[in-house]
Amino acid sequence: MKIATLGPEGTFSSEAAARREKGPKNEYKLKNTVWDIFESVDNGEADEGVVPIENSVSGTIGLTLDSLMEFDLDIVAEIILPIKHNLVGHDGMKSIKTLYVHPATYEQCEKFIRKNLPDVKIIQTSSNAASAKIIAEQKDREKAAIVPKSAIEIYGLKAIRKDIQDNKFNVTRFIVISKEQAKKTGKDRTSVAIYPQVDKPGLLYSLLGEFATRGINLTKIESRPSKGRLGDYIFFIDMQGSREDPKIKEAFKAIEDNFFIKVLGSYPREY
Repeated sequence: MKIATLGPEGTFSSEAAARREKGPKNEYKLKNTVWDIFESVDNGEADEGVVPIENSVSGTIGLTLDSLMEFDLDIVAEIILPIKHNLVGHDGMKSIKTLYVHPATYEQCEKFIRKNLPDVKIIQTSSNAASAKIIAEQKDREKAAIVPKSAIEIYGLKAIRKDIQDNKFNVTRFIVISKEQAKKTGKDRTSVAIYPQVDKPGLLYSLLGEFATRGINLTKIESRPSKGRLGDYIFFIDMQGSREDPKIKEAFKAIEDNFFIKVLGSYPREY
């Protein structure tokens, strides 16, 4: 099984991909961007791709939603990964003058940084693994980074402080994308993108009503600009159940005159 995910090795994405066990040995294709991962699966270089879609602290990854709309691929699984950050360096906290950190990691550790490292210079990096690599190569006691445990192990780093994330319940949800569709399990989630074809009062209310009257539990709904006219939005909705369930089929049928529907995938749900 060839699996594309965000590299370099030592990122949370590569850790999530390692949890996707489907055969005796997986071969990993490490990519620079979410878009690259979708392209890799679309052109057949990889069988599956593992990409982040939302974090419990920083929210949804917009590029993943955009890519789901652009490519004709299916979500076949989700992976829930606890996010734990660690401060690494070559000395103690008092020696640190420069901190290397990925923007999303900074956002998830901001309170810790403001409280414990208020005067350090912050340098943003392209990935957590890139932060780890800088510290491993430069051996400078005044430099530190915030990285996951996997990067500590790969690059042989010293942890100054462990589990420094502001929210101890911080998790990231990853999705697995493929050209294939997942088989129905009886404990599924369906993700869809819905775009209004008409503009009239009460449209969103009527949309949600079709699901509510059929007892379909919507677990997430959010809007994202369609990248067309100002004020045009696509609704991304997650619901419990499979696209094969009669009541979900009925709901889709009931709204198809007013909405364009793209099923992004039905897959086993993890929560």
